[in-house]
Formats: sequence, C-alpha cells, structure tokens
Amino acid sequence: MSISPSEISFIRQSCAADYRIDGRSNLQHRPYMLLSPSSSPILSNGSSRLFLPGSTTDILCSIKAELVHPPFRSTDGAIDLNVDILPYMPNLTDRKDIRNKEMEVSSMLTHLLLPHLLDRNVLVVLEGRFVWRLNIDIMVVHCDGNLIDACSIAVRGAMQNLRLPFVVAVQKVGEENGNRDPKRASDEIMVDGDIANSIIPDGVVNCPIIITVCLIPLTTVAVSQDEGNNSSRFAKKKQENVMIVDPSKQEEECASTKIIMSIDTLGNICGVQKYGSSSVLNANVSGNIDFGMLSQIQAVAVSSSASAFAMIKKNHLDADTSAGKSNEYNNFFRGLYELQ
Repeated sequence: MSISPSEISFIRQSCAADYRIDGRSNLQHRPYMLLSPSSSPILSNGSSRLFLPGSTTDILCSIKAELVHPPFRSTDGAIDLNVDILPYMPNLTDRKDIRNKEMEVSSMLTHLLLPHLLDRNVLVVLEGRFVWRLNIDIMVVHCDGNLIDACSIAVRGAMQNLRLPFVVAVQKVGEENGNRDPKRASDEIMVDGDIANSIIPDGVVNCPIIITVCLIPLTTVAVSQDEGNNSSRFAKKKQENVMIVDPSKQEEECASTKIIMSIDTLGNICGVQKYGSSSVLNANVSGNIDFGMLSQIQAVAVSSSASAFAMIKKNHLDADTSAGKSNEYNNFFRGLYELQ
C-alpha cells in the first residue's frame, strides 16, 4: 500500500494528540461484530463470522472435527490451521505474495494461539487408538488492517460454538477371550449424532486472543554527550514512540515495529513476538525497542485485551437476546428442509 509523506506526518500528529484519523483514541478498538450460530441461521456449530460495520473487514472461521489415529509418538489430539486470503489489496494480486502472507499469518497463529486453545487431553477418544483432529479454516474476504488480531477473535468465536459428538467405545466380540482381530473403526467406536448429547470441550472458555501493539515514531532527538574530559562530543539518537492498538492499514504502514501478544481471559500472557518494520519510513527511524518500554507495552496489551473480551462478551449477550427474534428464520429453514 502506497502512502505519501504528508499522510505519514498527519497520522503521526493525530496519534501524538491521542485522536486518530477515525476519531478513536490510541488504545481504543473498533466496534467489531462477531456473529455466532445463535445470531445467524447460516452459520453452523463451530463457526463464526467477524465483520466491521462501516468498513470492509469480513473474516469467516470454521472448525471441522474428525476422528483419526493419533500422530506418531503422540497421544493427544491434533489441531491444524489453514488461512486463505482473497486478493482484496492492490499489492496482493500476485498469487505468490498472497501465499507468503498466508504463511506468515498461519505461522503466527500456530505459535501464539493454537497451543492454548483448549486442553488437548479432552480430544482423546481411545488412548493410543482414536483422537479428535480439529481443522480450523480461516477465510479472509477483506481486512482493513490488524489482520492477525481479527483472525484470533474469529477463532475464539468459533471455539466458543464448538460441539463434539459423544463417542463411546464398543467392545468387540472375542476380546474377552484374548482374540483381537483387526476391524474397522465403526466396529470399535460409536458416534452419537444427537446434538443434545454433544460435548463442549474443556478449556475453550479461556481461549486467548491476540493483541498487536504498534509503535508509531514521533520525533528523533539528538542527545549530546561528553566523552570523559576530552572536548570531543558525539550525538546519540533517541526515538520517541507512541503506542496504538487495532491499527488500520494506513497506521500499520507508519509503525516502526509491532509487538504481538496472546492473552487469555485471566490476563495471562501466553506468547510474545516482535515482527515487521515499515517500508515507507526513512533510515533514521529504528525498529529497536528500549528495554524500559516492555513493561508499558505489556500493560497496554493486557488492558486492551480486557476491553476486547468485554466487546466479545457483549456480542454474545446481544446474540442471545436477539435469538428469540430470529426464530422466524430458523422456522423458515426448518420448514423448507422438512418440505424437501
């Protein structure tokens, strides 16, 4: 995305005044809407849709579960993640660039989010024989900045709606006598297809989200220092930064660096990663971070995650409240299905 020097200067000044170009403060999120199966008759269990009213952000997430044999040298369940990005940006028309962006987002979500989604022991059906494998598919239709955070919110919304069928082991004939003949999987387990008996996996309540803190460089101050008793002096550059969350595409271009933190509902930091530097800034702007700023960045990320969790909770409460109003849509689809 190309951005002019005057736009960079305007965005810096707006962030310095704590009044960004869209009217938000530096630590304020945009009003995302998270749809669940209870609020949208099109979505199924284990899926969600995140969009931003008045913008073009639209992300879909779906989780599919299948019974598989456990991976080699592992007894826990498996979780796979796949990200598909549509060419919504002018600089992402090349398939190679899109694939590189998909790999970058998938790698960050895999390292920061997947290990803390839920307790993988609950995915074990028969120890050493059968486990659940969750396939998380994310489709980015369009995104107006802050892609990784938006994907993490969509994944959390899908995890809250995840339901696993109740599975019981079936004892085969002849096992009591010690004769164990290999048979098909359907002869060893029985899957209950009734959704009323489905199971909510443990640990999905504390599923974390990702908060990205962007550092916007304001000015570079040259500090003169004496070197002993000599008359020679040298200048040490000191860069002043301001921290913002939920950046837009223009603000991401003006950021010197980004710090990503995955934080759960209890405020615990599950992972940290620093990445990226702007390609439109000059060489005088550094992406290094002072050691003293780490505590400030951590405090900003934790407080921003609390407001993001409150926004997600409000969406769920509004969806439950309007569930009764959408019964006519559910009855319509149900009647159409019975008619067919």
